[in-house]
Amino acid sequence: MAERGTGESRDGGQGVQEQAKLVIGVERAETAVTFYTEVLGWQAITSGDGGRYALLALPGEGVALLADRADAEGYTARLAALDAKRLESGERHFIRVPEELGPLEPLLQRAEEAGAVVSDELEPGCWRTLTLESPEGHRFAYWQEFAATHEQIMAMFAAAPQRLEAALAGLGDSELDRALAPGKWTIRQQVHHLVDLDMAATHKLKYIIAENEPGRTFSSSRFEQDRWAEGMKYALRPIAAEVALFQLLREHVLSVCSMIPDALARSVIVSGGRTETAAKLMKSMAGHANGHIRKIEQIRAMF
Repeated sequence: MAERGTGESRDGGQGVQEQAKLVIGVERAETAVTFYTEVLGWQAITSGDGGRYALLALPGEGVALLADRADAEGYTARLAALDAKRLESGERHFIRVPEELGPLEPLLQRAEEAGAVVSDELEPGCWRTLTLESPEGHRFAYWQEFAATHEQIMAMFAAAPQRLEAALAGLGDSELDRALAPGKWTIRQQVHHLVDLDMAATHKLKYIIAENEPGRTFSSSRFEQDRWAEGMKYALRPIAAEVALFQLLREHVLSVCSMIPDALARSVIVSGGRTETAAKLMKSMAGHANGHIRKIEQIRAMF
């Protein structure tokens, strides 16, 4: 049995490799690898067993294992970390692209030529998400965050309630049940999700702001949005209270921040050992809300 974490290098030698954090099963790795290296720009590290697997380096994301589907379990046991993510066809894997690495246009151009572009979503002042799809249906969302000043973040954060009210203006109760397509969230569900996430994030935000003590840790349970949607009856409930609550939540946070000069600079340590500032969280909240408001506007435009 081969030693875990080793592989045959392209020059025929043997060497210990970093264990893969992402596993992608394909029909034939030897031919599939072309998409990942030439379109996505991943770097080939090693391959072996007649091309039945390949290890690839993702910029800033570690190592991915590309393996023939028929043999994927065996290669995963040999070459992947125990907690490696196994990407299924149709599933989306997020890849963070630091702004200092430059714009996503070169990647977009290669993907357009290959017919691999699924969507290109821009949230002004917050982030851009370029989602690409491999020939076998695996999706990769390249996510790039944009820098913003504290003043810009506060302005985006404050503007959302008015935008939401404008997007909903004049809609009757039956119109709230419209969606972009069957099986997609309705306007009603978009509103409930937007406000529930804002409430959950506000708890974290106030924990960050309450004490100026760098190094504090914050942990929380995973937010399972589909389970919340089902369990909290998003599809059935009226939205008037949620719209009013959203306005009050945002006003409350802005009032707190106005009394604490360094509020947005305060931080905590979150999962993975990352430092998260109040500014970063508020920008995420602003972008999340704007994204769902835009979805509501898109649904309205269809009818």
